[in-house]
Amino acid sequence: MIIKDYQLTKVTSDNKDFLCILFYGPNEGLVRDKVNYTTQQYLSTNLYELINFNAKELDNDPHTLDNILRTVSMFYPNKIVVIESIKEKYIKIIEKIILNPPQKVVLIIKSENLSRSSKIRSFFESEKTIFTLACYEDDIKSLMKTIDSFDQENKIGFDRDIKSYLLQSLSNDRMISKQELEKIKLFCHKNSKKIELDDIKNLLQDSSSKNLNIMNQNVMNGNTAKSSRVIGQLLSEGTNPISLIRSLINYIMRIQITKIEMRKGDSFENAIKALRPPVFWKDKDIFQKHCMQWPIQSIEKILSNLLEAEIECKLNSKLSGINCEKSILLIANKGREYLRN
Repeated sequence: MIIKDYQLTKVTSDNKDFLCILFYGPNEGLVRDKVNYTTQQYLSTNLYELINFNAKELDNDPHTLDNILRTVSMFYPNKIVVIESIKEKYIKIIEKIILNPPQKVVLIIKSENLSRSSKIRSFFESEKTIFTLACYEDDIKSLMKTIDSFDQENKIGFDRDIKSYLLQSLSNDRMISKQELEKIKLFCHKNSKKIELDDIKNLLQDSSSKNLNIMNQNVMNGNTAKSSRVIGQLLSEGTNPISLIRSLINYIMRIQITKIEMRKGDSFENAIKALRPPVFWKDKDIFQKHCMQWPIQSIEKILSNLLEAEIECKLNSKLSGINCEKSILLIANKGREYLRN
């Protein structure tokens, strides 16, 4: 039976003798979050033993899981068994357990994304006595709900600018987003003053801001290989794809502003004085190179393309990472034409 997020609490409270639930989806952090939430509903009573089981053990002994589920513990009247590394080939074993369910057991299965043709997914969706909850990447609506809930629970008082910044910066992975929000919570507990946008930026943009700058420079240098590696690293760390696009837009707009000032007759040194924040002295040479070698017409065109890419990422969050990387690497490929040495 398919359930929604809001139904999970009722499912756990209504199924004390036996519960079997599958959590799956591309949002690994949300899968972990739901598994943790469910186990805590039972562990908080101190009546449940928690057992983690790797399904690979079934290759050696297909009866291993059934034995674990039906063995009575000397110390706990109930048990929770969390299964990892589930494969399609184990479906018959799961089916057999469900047909003759053990008592006083919570059976949780966690998996990566499962296609519509998956036998495991189909079985859990069609059976009325067991449950499945899909965990997809957070979209803008669910991310806003997470931010609002966090703000209200911790009585922080985010203003409109902070909420907007968090929407752009937080990951689509729920667990990574929660870790970032936890930084804010710790900061607020240690500081009595009202949190400001600059505080949020400093908290969330420590290592990622450096990597974003490295990405911008490699893209404008026309280095597709290094650009791809940095993009992959940023996305794997949970950086929102829109943040990558906006960082590159900001960098290119600074080039555009500088080139416009230089067209008016200013030298490069005078032209960059208009930029805020100012160009870091270590980055000045490479920034000057980009200003000199990228034509203004191309700058204007790729800014337009990036704005379209940002809209596309917002409209299709599932493919935002792929679309983001594709759009940025097209610019890096263009950069090879202008920075051949």
